Amino acid sequence: MDAQEVRRLVFFKRWPALATGAGVGLLAVVAYYKDQPLGVTQQISSSARTGMTEAGLLDSFMPGLDERLAGCVAMVVDTITTNGWLIVGIMLASLAAALPGRRARIERATGFSSATALFGGVLLGWGAMIGLGCTIGVLLSGTQAMALSGWVFGAAVLVAAGIAFRAGLHRWSAPGAYPGGPVS
Repeated sequence: MDAQEVRRLVFFKRWPALATGAGVGLLAVVAYYKDQPLGVTQQISSSARTGMTEAGLLDSFMPGLDERLAGCVAMVVDTITTNGWLIVGIMLASLAAALPGRRARIERATGFSSATALFGGVLLGWGAMIGLGCTIGVLLSGTQAMALSGWVFGAAVLVAAGIAFRAGLHRWSAPGAYPGGPVS
């Protein structure tokens, strides 16, 4: 196999779901035994909470959050955690993988796309905070642990995705957002 074929397989062809899932699972096991479970929400929410606490917008003690629960719980932190560096690495590696495959492009933000992204982000953050976890933790870890919350969340995601597809929401995109043009 020559370098051109390897480049095509790595950057342009879709990876097999089983191999990708096994790789993510292996990464999660290694991270768990090395340091702590993987968690994206914990670093983001901890950074937000630290900033808001230092600005005087939040109390230093928050009942329900400060009992040192495991998972994606927001804590006041002084530095970037291991999971925080994981987030940075994933973003940089994703960009590094997307550029040679011509899968990244800068698009002009519209008022609608900005508003929906902000609204969705606020809803996800609020849900993660009141659920004391994140979407990945609830769905993946929860179902693996046979927790009822994981299965209920998974069912809710399937129902919501079904409604969104039936309503055609998956077709909303900016012209040129996909290599073949707008989704139709």
